[in-house]
Order: sequence, then structure tokens, then C-alpha cells
Amino acid sequence: MSNPISNKLEFVNELINEGKFEEALQHIKDLEYKNNLNSEETFRTQIYKGMIYNYIGQREKTLKIAEHLYQKSQEIKMPLFSLSALALKLYAGLSSEEDNEVLEQYESIFKSIPREDSLEFQKEEAWMFATKGMRSFIKGDFDLALDYFHKSLMLFEQVNPHSLDIPGFFMTMAYCYLSKGELQLALEHAEKALLLIPKGEYHGLMVRKADIYRCMGNIYNQKGDLNKALEYFTTSLEIYEKVKEVQQPRFMGWIYYNIIDIFLSKSNLNQAQNFLQQFNQLNENNENWWDFAIYQLSHALILKSSSRIRDHAEAESILKKIIEENATHFVTNFALINLCDWYFEEFQISHQMEILDDINPHVDHLQKNARDQNSYWLLAHVKLLQAKLALIQINMLDARKLLTEAQQIADEHGLQLLAGEISKEHDHFLEELKLWETIKKTQVSVAERLKLASLDDVLERMQGRRAIEVPELSIEEPILLLIMDKSGVTYFNHSFIGDWDFDDLFSAFMSAFNSFSSEIFSKSIDRIKIGENTILINPIEPFLACYIIKGQSYPAQQKLTRFSEFIQTTTEIWDALNKAVNTSEMLELNKPPSLGSMVNEIFM
Repeated sequence: MSNPISNKLEFVNELINEGKFEEALQHIKDLEYKNNLNSEETFRTQIYKGMIYNYIGQREKTLKIAEHLYQKSQEIKMPLFSLSALALKLYAGLSSEEDNEVLEQYESIFKSIPREDSLEFQKEEAWMFATKGMRSFIKGDFDLALDYFHKSLMLFEQVNPHSLDIPGFFMTMAYCYLSKGELQLALEHAEKALLLIPKGEYHGLMVRKADIYRCMGNIYNQKGDLNKALEYFTTSLEIYEKVKEVQQPRFMGWIYYNIIDIFLSKSNLNQAQNFLQQFNQLNENNENWWDFAIYQLSHALILKSSSRIRDHAEAESILKKIIEENATHFVTNFALINLCDWYFEEFQISHQMEILDDINPHVDHLQKNARDQNSYWLLAHVKLLQAKLALIQINMLDARKLLTEAQQIADEHGLQLLAGEISKEHDHFLEELKLWETIKKTQVSVAERLKLASLDDVLERMQGRRAIEVPELSIEEPILLLIMDKSGVTYFNHSFIGDWDFDDLFSAFMSAFNSFSSEIFSKSIDRIKIGENTILINPIEPFLACYIIKGQSYPAQQKLTRFSEFIQTTTEIWDALNKAVNTSEMLELNKPPSLGSMVNEIFM
């Protein structure tokens, strides 16, 4: 590419980054008119033109350019421009299914290109990391998505530091942190995304701002600040209303749903109905089944809030129809959750156990969707809901296993806020264990079981009507740290309390250990309650790490997990343990030395 034209194209890129789209478009037209451009220069001008058309609201032109460039680049074997054309399609906004297909194409083509040091290759590599990030986000692997987005941003800082792609990446990262439950980081990334968008009333910039405000509304909704959430959702909706004549925003229906849900949570039925009416007007000239299904879901929410039996029956009918037609997995999941809620309300009134037969298939459906969609957030919630169902039916061991599985899923996928809440539920269950055993023997009323199982709270959390509260994590009181084997032989013990006789506690622990040993080593049970003490358990085959505490389990459990990982990855300790199996020689705090330093670092 000749220097003068290269410089002009770079200037066009700068104008786009500043949001000066009309000026950039005029420069492109001048380039096309006055210069005999080669293939590479022609491709670059067309890519910029497609970006501009999308930002000024002419999406169809963008898609037409993208498709033409993709076909042409494939014909003349210019794979880097094939990638640019696919990225342009993603700019224009596709359906979820189309997005997935384009992302797969992008990854496949990129893998086929030999690595080079050109600027164009680096730009596409930055986009490659971004596409991997988006795919990981869709699959629910939020930590991996964040890692890819960080790599993408590092490359963009070198090749195009003011790119308008960057605010979008920060917004998606905000959703990753939101999904993990790290609300402050989510808010920081959303605010940064908003700051990076240039001023202007162009369609593309307006939509991006509306998307970010929607993200911030979701963050505050999870924080439980409904007023702040409503403020951001309303702002987002106002912007969407301004741009919908050019192109119907993809998430406008969900904004209406969120606003209606908040007003219902605030017991403001009139406002909820007003927004439902607005939503209905939106759908009159909209053939998008997605938005119509969300409207039906919103309508069912309002009907469910009524005190009339007829309205409840209509809500049930609507929800069943949504589930049968399976418009999108998001809508179907919300319909399933609301239908379960409807049945639980009926169950609380009638206390008829056969109603559980209606609930269980829908919970199974949710579980299948969670697995099919790789939604770990939903899967952990389903496990928590199944645990509550097991408690109602006095299936104590099943309840313990399900609570453990729910927390393991949340922990493994970085859902810290949810993991902390599940741990709190698990602690509460163990504190009431004697009462549950009494219930099992005496068969007290179903109403009393419901009260103990806190089913209302679980369903409200799943629906987003009450945000998961950040657990007030207090520092636990450490008592004892153990490493033992399956037979109960101890190879290391360290007391955190001087001159403390733990014989009685240890005997009680061994009794519980013998009762639950198979469940412990299958990771179905991760804690045992003995009096005021909680014994946290982490299998590290063929050994078992145990941490005995007083206080909340979740922060202590995080420490035990770190300790277990350190044992497995530190050759000195692992070899010493295996040697102790043959020699019966106990490990000591400073024997080997790395053991003591790690105990102090993690637990002290």
C-alpha cells in the first residue's frame, strides 16, 4: 500500500474512532473517486465504509458490504480480509444462532493462516481473542472469557488503541463479572465502557450506550438497589425508543420485562401494567417472535400478581405455551422458573404433596437446559432448588449432596457471590439438622417444612426479584487442621488453640467420617457439623484434608481449597505424605519446611 493512501486510510480510522462518521465517509468517497486503488486498499475502504454505515443506522448496507467482501476475499484467497468481513457481520448484529456460526467461521479461518508480524495480522489476532472471549462467554466460562478479552485489549492498545470495539469488550467483561457475582468489578467495567464511547447522536453510538445502561441496570438489580436499576433500565429504554425506527434493538423486549418485574417487586401494579401496554404497542408492528414471547412472559408475571384464580390459570396457560414453543432458551428458562413458582404457591396453600409431581418435571427441564446451554449459574440454582425439594420430602442425604454439588459448580466457575449464598444455606441446614431429624421421625406439618426450607427465598433469587445478598463473611475461628487417609489414619494435625484436648471432637468426627466416608470421597459431602464446630472436608486422593472451625464455612472453605491445591502441587509435601504412609511418621508444622510456611500464609 502506498504511503499517501495508507496515511489517508489511517486518518479515516481515526475519524471513525472519534465518532466523526460523515466526515470519514466523505474521505472514503474522495479516495475511491481520485485514486486507482489496489485490491488491499479497496478492501480496507469497504471495511471502513461498512463500519460507518452500521454506526449511522444503515445496517443492511453493512451486511451487504460484509457479504460481498467475504465472497471476494475467499475467491482471491485473502483470508485476513475474510476475517475482517466476518467481523463486520458481527458489528451489524446478528441473531444468536448466526453469531455462533460466524464466530466458528472466524476461528476456523484464523487457524488456517500462517503467523506473521504484519499490522493486519495483529489486528485480526486481537479480534481472534475477542471472538474466543465471546464464545467462552456464551458457553458460560466467564474466567476464560475474561482472559481472552484481556489479551485482546492488550493487542488493541498496540494496533488501534482508540478502537470503538473496545467499549463493547469492556461491556461484555462487565457481564462476565456480573455473571460471576463480582458486582463492583462489573460496575467499574460498565462505567469504563460508557466513558470510552465518543459523543454523538449516531444510531450505533446510541445503541451502544443503551446496551451499557441496560448492563448497569442488571448490576444494580443484582445489588438489590431496585430504584437505581429502574433508573438505568428506563434510560436505556428511552434511548432504544429513539433509535427503534431505524433498527429494532435486540434487547428492547428484555428491558420492558426487567422494568415490569421491578414494578411488581415494588407492588406497583399500575406502573407494571402501563409498561406492559407500551410493550404491546411495540409488538404491533414487530414480527420478532423473541419480543412477542418476552411480552407473553411479562403478561404472565402481571397475571400471577393478581388475587383472582382466573388470572392465575391464564398465567399458567401462557407459561406452558411458551415452554412448549421453546422460542429461545432465555425465555423458556424464565417461563419454567415462573411456572415452578406458580406451583409452589399452590403447594403452600394446599400442602398437597402430589403437587411436587407437577414441579419435578419442570425442574428436570431446567436442569437439562442448564447442561445443554452450559449455564453454570442456572445449574447451580437448579441444584439448590432440588436440595430444597429433597428437604421437603425429608431426603436428608440427597439434600446434603445437592447443596455440595451446587456450591462445587459455583466455585469451579467463579460464581463467588452465588457460592457464598449456597454455603450459607448449607450452614443453616446443618445448624437445623437435629430439628430436621425430629421432623423426619414425627412427620410435622408440610407448612413447617416449607418454613425451614426457605423456598420462597430461593425462587425469588432465581427470578431476580430479590438480589442475592452478599454474605457478611466473618473470619472463622480456626481450631484444627488435619491430613488423613480413607481409613482414618492421621499423617498431619495442627491445633490453632494451645493446650487444647481435641480427643472428644476427633472421636465424634471419626464416627461421622465412618458414616459418610463414601460420600466424602465422592465429593458428595463437603462439611460435617458437630456441636458448635464445623468440619470442612476436601478429598485429595488418596488423602483427605480437614479444617475444623467455628463460624461461617465459605471463607474457611476457600482456604482449605488453597491448602489442598498446594499439597498436590508441592513435590516436597506430596513425597513426604507418601513416605509417611509407609513409615507411619507424622508430618510436623516445619517438617517439611514448606508445609509450615504455607499453613501460616493461608490460615494465619
